[in-house]
Amino acid sequence: MNTDPVVSAVITMHGEGILAHRTLLSIQRCREYAEARGLRTEFVITLDNATAETRRVVMSHPSLRSDDQVHEINFRDLSLSRNFAIEKARGEYVGTFDGDDYFSKNWIERCVRGIEENGSKTIYHPELMVAFGELNAYWWQPDQAGKYYTPECLLTMNLWNACAFAKRSVYLEWPYQVSRPGESGFGYEDWLWNCDTIAAGYVHRTAPETIRFERRKSNGSLNVAHQRTGAVIRPSAFFDQV
Repeated sequence: MNTDPVVSAVITMHGEGILAHRTLLSIQRCREYAEARGLRTEFVITLDNATAETRRVVMSHPSLRSDDQVHEINFRDLSLSRNFAIEKARGEYVGTFDGDDYFSKNWIERCVRGIEENGSKTIYHPELMVAFGELNAYWWQPDQAGKYYTPECLLTMNLWNACAFAKRSVYLEWPYQVSRPGESGFGYEDWLWNCDTIAAGYVHRTAPETIRFERRKSNGSLNVAHQRTGAVIRPSAFFDQV
């Protein structure tokens, strides 16, 4: 029996504490659904300058298997944490997961099947976003191949959330850029990554009937930190094309 993973779930943790417990339960639910359909999945977890409580919750979590990866690092940067985990990943496909959000159980399986159907130049995002916490709201994300996508919108706003799913080779070719708030003046690493990959010929799709439940916080959010420091997105070839 081949035990090599097909999918690597890249999960970034730092200060989630007890919230990490339910997040890992949610991703485990995605893993079980995918593996019941033949898609073996590994966890690749980074503890980036993590709090003691976050480390305790992750290291003792019942969903962890002996072949999962947990890496303790000190980059203090979400982008570098993701890049590190992707380098360590063994799966053909990679999905990025934040440490305090939840996901519909079909997320991994739907993305793999979509890439198999539409090709390796496809990147997937959840179809529906449900925010909770400081903001209670829901919205549908646009599909680049659909009628609601307008390229010019990306000049002023990010159209897709940070939860992305693609072939591992996509992330290796287009790693995330450093995004520490207040250091360089640049930020919004996911927005930049979306723009750069579109410029390189990739298509951002939404996986049908998938949901990301996004925790909204008044502090501790990277996007909030970028806004407070007046960060701007780095230059991208996409802007020249538009």
